[in-house]
Amino acid sequence: MFRNNNILNGLLALVFTFILGYIGLIFINKIFKDMVTTLDLKVKNEQARYKITEFILKEISSMETNYYKMFILTDTKDLQNIEKEIKKEIDDIENAIKILTKGGILENHIKLNLIEATFITDKIEFTPSLNQKLTLEKINLSEKLYELQQKIEQIKNISSNITTQEKIIQINLLATSFTKIKENVIKLLYYSRKNISELENNIQKEKQNYEKLEYIFSYFIMFLIIFLSYFLIKQIIKKSKELESITKKAQLSEQEALKANETKSKFLANMSHEIRTPLNAIIGFADILSTSKLDSKDIEKATIISKSAKVLLNIINDILDISKIESGKSEISKSSFNLRELVEQIVQLYTINTKQKNIRFLYRLDKNIPEFIISDETKIKQVLSNILSNAIKFTPKDGKICFDVELIKFENNIAKIKFSIKDEGIGISIEDQKKIFEPFSQADGSISKKYGGTGLGLTISLNIVKMLGSQIQLESEINKGSNFFFELDLEVKNTNTIDSSKFEYDFAICNVIDDSENIKEHLSSVVKYFGRIHQDDEIEKCKKIDLIFCFGDSQFYNKLKERKNRFNCPVVFVGNIEKLNNNIMKHLMDYFLDVPIYGSKIFNIIAEAKSIEKNNQIIEETNKKYKGKILVAEDNANNQLLMEIILNDLGLDVTIVENGKVAFEKYKENLYDLIFMDINMPIMDGIETLKEIKKYEKEHQKIHTPIIALTANAIQTDKEKYIEDGMDGYLSKPIVNAELIKLLDLYLDKN
Repeated sequence: MFRNNNILNGLLALVFTFILGYIGLIFINKIFKDMVTTLDLKVKNEQARYKITEFILKEISSMETNYYKMFILTDTKDLQNIEKEIKKEIDDIENAIKILTKGGILENHIKLNLIEATFITDKIEFTPSLNQKLTLEKINLSEKLYELQQKIEQIKNISSNITTQEKIIQINLLATSFTKIKENVIKLLYYSRKNISELENNIQKEKQNYEKLEYIFSYFIMFLIIFLSYFLIKQIIKKSKELESITKKAQLSEQEALKANETKSKFLANMSHEIRTPLNAIIGFADILSTSKLDSKDIEKATIISKSAKVLLNIINDILDISKIESGKSEISKSSFNLRELVEQIVQLYTINTKQKNIRFLYRLDKNIPEFIISDETKIKQVLSNILSNAIKFTPKDGKICFDVELIKFENNIAKIKFSIKDEGIGISIEDQKKIFEPFSQADGSISKKYGGTGLGLTISLNIVKMLGSQIQLESEINKGSNFFFELDLEVKNTNTIDSSKFEYDFAICNVIDDSENIKEHLSSVVKYFGRIHQDDEIEKCKKIDLIFCFGDSQFYNKLKERKNRFNCPVVFVGNIEKLNNNIMKHLMDYFLDVPIYGSKIFNIIAEAKSIEKNNQIIEETNKKYKGKILVAEDNANNQLLMEIILNDLGLDVTIVENGKVAFEKYKENLYDLIFMDINMPIMDGIETLKEIKKYEKEHQKIHTPIIALTANAIQTDKEKYIEDGMDGYLSKPIVNAELIKLLDLYLDKN
């Protein structure tokens, strides 16, 4: 890892040198500190020896004086006192000698001429060394003390019987003995003082040696640091130049990448426009043919053309989506919407596909999920549609798909909702699970040949879910199926509850013996939006029931028959119709409701049962008729003809022109109710024509004519750009009839 990184190696060496220098200084300091401490202790010990020897000398001098007093004094009592003092002094000297030889603490009482204190005690501690050469045994002080002690009695006996001359002779003899003793003690003092001086000199030398060694070591460390710093700076300068060169290359590469990405985006936009333009004519004319008076075979052919063209359109949309995601231009657009209605739209849309393969499609919506949430409705729909489409594609005939929407938790006005789609398809191996979310990738190369597809759907879905703040999870097993799921934190707009008292209808939901698929609960969560629900014993208390929902369990035959007769209402069988084969319950059933269960299915049954107008979810908007004069600027001849046919069928007076310049002239000559303006046209494009028209309106104070951008550019940013430029609306190619009708409803009157 560090082999080729010179800067890192240099930094590590520098840090190591600092640490080594610091530890070295601490180590040297400790050694010399211990040495100096030892020498200091020796000095203190030698000073203690000196003080003890001084104490001995003082006691000897005091004892000598007391001996002289014994020759002078004649009073017996005084002699006794002197004798006691001498004996005490001898004991003190012997104690001092003992301390010098074995160690201990000597208490030296010093008399004071003070009122507040008569004396102070100086405690002298001494520890003899193992190699001690100079001791009081050398001067035979103990023997001489013994001799002096013996002389006390002699002096007592002769002091009163001898002459003065004799006393002087005895005193001189005694003085000579004391002089010899004191000389030896003084000699000991001299050697102690000499030792103290030597030790103090040694301490000074050791301190000087320590300072020298400290300087040498510090200079050595400083030299190493300077050398390593120089090496490090040199390497940093070198790497800095390399980094600068790499940065320049990276900037150039980034600019090239941005340029390439921009070129790719332009290419995709242009390609999208070029492909969408003929697709608009193909899909439009195919739809017109499929609704015209042709025989069934020709209508089928026209339908195949339309479906194939729409498949191609979806592929183009996927490529544009992945391009926007890769370039970072894809954005989340939040708005309030009804989550239940969105999910039911998706379920209703894909129910046809599941019926074609006889797939059992279970859809379950948690009854506690709030209705209105705030998020990107279009992108959530796109993700769920992609995953559900894949589930249907890979699930074999007679298989099963479960689509569950579950409320995980709801707090602080945020609902955590889990979306999961589980299929019984071919499954995905653990190894392949890592790559299926990559663009243009499928689990196996043979899959695209067998099942088709671009491999973009999951990539787009994954990125959308990431933008929404979550992650798509996958659980899968080969030949057993897959489960794609993700959780979203969604802001709730309101939590309004259903007021059942305002409903007109009452519905009974019977018990079920085996409800492993949890159909009853889901049925209740859908039916509650159409009327009051009654279950179990509550049904018997009702005065009227408009519709009974049952699950075909023959055990409840008598109860169901009695309820049907009593309330005189239809019965809806809920579940797989095969369950009624050879079932006694069959003749009691009036309607059949199979999974997936959603609102429009329920409503249609209620509408038929109660003879009310059905709410057809898909209105044939083409039956509408409008009045108005329309100007269409379109350069493609096929699309000109298509627009003319579509708008004429809607009862409109249409003028077709081939470019913006002609459109502007026509606008000045006539009064139009609505203008459809193609963006990309020769001579004068749509935006330029728009500006000219607005300028003309301002100058001549004309009432504004709504202008709708008509373009094959399907990128969301293009739509926003055209609106910012002043367009009143946007209609993308291929034209979707529902979107066209919305615009006509907005700006025109109906016949």
